Amino acid sequence: MSVLSEMVMRYDMQLDDALRELINRGLPVNLFLKEGGMDDLVDQFIQQLDNQINEVLDQFHLRDAIDSTSQSLDHARKQSEEKLKKHPELRDQLKDAADRQSSDELYRLKWDLVQETGQKDLGTSISRMQKDLEDLNTLQEGQKRFAFRGNQGLSRKEALELLRQMQDMEELKQSMKQAQANGDLFNFDLEKLARYLGPESYEEFLERRERIMENLRKLMEEQGQVVQDEDTGEMKLSPASVRRIGRRALEEIFSALKSDDTGANITAEEGEGEQVSTESRPLEFGDSIHALDISSTLINTYIRTGSNRPGFQDIEIFKSRGQARSATVVLLDMSGSMMRSDRFYYAKRMVLALDALIREDYKDDRLMVVGFGTFARSYTPADIPSLQPFPVTMFDPHIRLRLDASNEESMAFAPQYFTNLQRGLSLSRKLLGSGETKNRQIILITDGVPTAHFEGSTLHINYPPSPGDFDFALRETRAATDDGIVINTFLLTSDWEFSYFGDESFIQQFAKQSEGRIFYPHPRQMDRMVLVDFIQNKKTLI
Repeated sequence: MSVLSEMVMRYDMQLDDALRELINRGLPVNLFLKEGGMDDLVDQFIQQLDNQINEVLDQFHLRDAIDSTSQSLDHARKQSEEKLKKHPELRDQLKDAADRQSSDELYRLKWDLVQETGQKDLGTSISRMQKDLEDLNTLQEGQKRFAFRGNQGLSRKEALELLRQMQDMEELKQSMKQAQANGDLFNFDLEKLARYLGPESYEEFLERRERIMENLRKLMEEQGQVVQDEDTGEMKLSPASVRRIGRRALEEIFSALKSDDTGANITAEEGEGEQVSTESRPLEFGDSIHALDISSTLINTYIRTGSNRPGFQDIEIFKSRGQARSATVVLLDMSGSMMRSDRFYYAKRMVLALDALIREDYKDDRLMVVGFGTFARSYTPADIPSLQPFPVTMFDPHIRLRLDASNEESMAFAPQYFTNLQRGLSLSRKLLGSGETKNRQIILITDGVPTAHFEGSTLHINYPPSPGDFDFALRETRAATDDGIVINTFLLTSDWEFSYFGDESFIQQFAKQSEGRIFYPHPRQMDRMVLVDFIQNKKTLI
């Protein structure tokens, strides 16, 4: 399941396709062979191939083909040597190569001899020697390997074709034996299966193989590893499998949260809550005694009175640590450039790691995911593994599109892969709402500056970006900040640092408005980040 999940995450493939590919790479399914009747069927196929091979061996011999090829080789050799009788040294080189039956040396000599003698027809006769020598070696090796014992002779052409077919049948037989040994039902040539065993055998094999695939699907479904999509019928990773994909901690994002005593995120501030430390303190009026430190209380009592009957002044309780509840939107860039350098793959891992962390350690928190390209929509964490960036469909170096968003026909042809940060932030802000908790944040994962925005009902798409793309994104950034939402950004490129318009780069303007932090992770090394904290005005290496 780990490998399957990785394949679904990294590549644009369905779970069924990933399972087939995994079996093709050696996932052993031989436990299912007997149950599905495949083991007996493959035994039957192997026996049929053995029978066909033995029938051929009993019927034919290769002596005639070998003799005629040897004669042709001798004739071509004599012709070549005759053309070199005025060049004894060159003729000796040719004889030596022919005696050693070295096809490679003949190939090298051919061009040297033709160049030195100027005889183009010499090259033709040496090429014929090469072909005769290659065919003779094939026929002699075939005779040794298969031990033909029949009475019917074959021409050279017929014998070579028969040996090719024998080789095909042997390879097919060996791949079937490997399938029985390791359960690899995809790593042999189905075309050869149909050619040598007939279309009925081919169809029966496919039917039984699909039955085994179905058994595997059912097994994974029963174990809660996959689920079936109600709309498409396709198998998908279950939520439990999705949660197991990413575990890498992103706790630093939450470390500075305020204590509001309503949730589960442990902070450094002390307050009322279920999370307790190993330190204790004297009981004060108004304290709850649910975290009574019995050992310290009895020790204090014994030291003070020598007895085991504590007074109020002896009682100690464990310190509880304040808890901070948060609501988070992960805003995931799905523009076309995110496909480069596995950026989107590592971004998905980050999202799932955060989801796993919240589910396990911060159960009162709320996590939402928004994906954005030209448009934006929300996703569940279970959708994340199979998501892919929108494909690039326009390759013009200069793009300026204006589309009427109120016209459905016009929007149907809108390219999806541009970066509309305005729309992504707007949807994220709506999902976070007015504030059931005071700790609300957006985690933005992106690799490019804005290249699209809406002005009223008009969609603007620009490449290179326009000032409007920046301005409308910054307006949404300010609106989020005014709502008390902090934006923490994982920036997978340095494009934001360029000064496209004016003196300040987009990152400088964005940082002033977002009041959050900006991380610079390498796509392949997300654990090595340079934290640029614009709130504290310093850089920290984590």
